[in-house]
Amino acid sequence: MGKYDHVFGAEGASEKTLSPEEAVAAIAVVTIFADGQPSDEENQVLTEIINSLDIFEEYAVEEFQKMFDKITGILNQEGIGVLFNTAVDALSDDLIEISFEVAVEIILSNESADESEDTFLDDLAEALGLPEEIAQEIIDDLIDDEPIEDDEEV
Repeated sequence: MGKYDHVFGAEGASEKTLSPEEAVAAIAVVTIFADGQPSDEENQVLTEIINSLDIFEEYAVEEFQKMFDKITGILNQEGIGVLFNTAVDALSDDLIEISFEVAVEIILSNESADESEDTFLDDLAEALGLPEEIAQEIIDDLIDDEPIEDDEEV
């Protein structure tokens, strides 16, 4: 039994549907909740990443709130696995890579990924049907984009 079976091993989806854009946000929410209750810092990172995506540039504050209420409603009432399945069902092909990229950004926000987070990303890529080469390319690109800290050697 794997650590993330509660996410990737769940059966069924919600009767509530998500738009493809909401599905991207739901994957982000699943990422921060996969290891339990997220910290305030993780919630802030989630908000910043979602707000930076072009697919949400037309969203008003009220629309963001409504979207997150819907996503957290599914999460709280039906569980993280059902939320994940509902999101995957709603994702359009052109948003799969963006969803994975958002998850990687969230995980890298703490400046490193441990073995458990690597496992989560591997499982996520597989569940999204994202080829391993593309997943690794996204990870590598985001690691290369990470700012160098003042105390790091160049």
